Amino acid sequence: MKAVLTIALQSLRIIWKDKTSVVWMLIIPTAYIFFFGNAFKYDRDPTRSTAYLGVYNQDDGLLGRALIDGIKSENIHVDSLAEMPTEITTRILVIPPDFTVDVLAENKTELQFRTKSGSNIEAEMAAELAIRKSYIRLLADMVELKARDDSVTINNINAIKDRERLVLVNSSYAGTHKIIPTGYNQQVPANIVMFTMLIIFIYAGHMVLDEKRAGIFRRIIIAPVDFWQIFLGKLAGGTLIGLGQIFILVIIGNLVFGVYYGPSLVAVLLLSLFFAASVASVGLTLGMLIHSEEKLTGVAIILAIAMSAISGCWWPLEISPLWMVKIASFLPSGIALAGFHQLISYGRGLDSIIAPILKLASISLLFAFIFAFLLRKRDK
Repeated sequence: MKAVLTIALQSLRIIWKDKTSVVWMLIIPTAYIFFFGNAFKYDRDPTRSTAYLGVYNQDDGLLGRALIDGIKSENIHVDSLAEMPTEITTRILVIPPDFTVDVLAENKTELQFRTKSGSNIEAEMAAELAIRKSYIRLLADMVELKARDDSVTINNINAIKDRERLVLVNSSYAGTHKIIPTGYNQQVPANIVMFTMLIIFIYAGHMVLDEKRAGIFRRIIIAPVDFWQIFLGKLAGGTLIGLGQIFILVIIGNLVFGVYYGPSLVAVLLLSLFFAASVASVGLTLGMLIHSEEKLTGVAIILAIAMSAISGCWWPLEISPLWMVKIASFLPSGIALAGFHQLISYGRGLDSIIAPILKLASISLLFAFIFAFLLRKRDK
């Protein structure tokens, strides 16, 4: 056990002596979290989102104004336009000149809802729904006034709106509230995953490569340690490097960016441990397979970046195509990031990451076996 620990700690000493490791493990990830966390810090909760709607009201009557007031009550940002723009900006509602007259005379009238091609579909649906709800309420108020033989005036319409409601409908999410992670809640776990892979692939791979080229493995073999102590020491060393990177970014995420890691720190620790072990086994295998330092660096960077992009580290996986989602479910980066979101974004506990942990353990065993096979083959 002492030999395993000695070999593992040697990996940490090597990365500790490298001054550039501070840049890659602390400064660059923190900068990524700050810039991209602010760039993509928007609210995807439909109960709090506000859609823009330009309104060109050509009607001078009371019903046009009442219609607009009803739209504003639906959490829609209404921009009153003095004239019809030559080009549609996002979405516009056009109220015809004789809207009040035609409605009161029970004549057919038409509201025009125009949207710009390529505009946000969710906001378009919210604005259209607000328009429909507003004129349905307006018609209902007019029916009530007519049934009471009251005149249709703005005061009477407002009186109906201002009276105490007999029935109130409170809407809320059923079950667990799940929205697409954004801002720091997206970027902290995403950069934990991306930079942990990048650091382990590069450092763990290069340590194995340097030891192969320097003949250190052969010298260790004749030392009073057996093969499995060497194997476990290297695997533990790579895992410790990953855990060190994760620990740094977890602390930065909490103290600097205020990210809450969910109700179970034990779950975060277990997920981090199995993710670091899975990536360490892959990084050590790369070091055994690749014999050129430049080629190893290139492969490590490309592999880490590609896996990060596919797994949702650059953008939420929820907006990715289905083929990307399926591939991510087999990658250690995608599995770990999904687990982190269960804990951080959705506030779930240990039971939510049992499946991700089992998947990461399977990947760890697979690549650890490949690494052990290559190591044993080389030392024979």
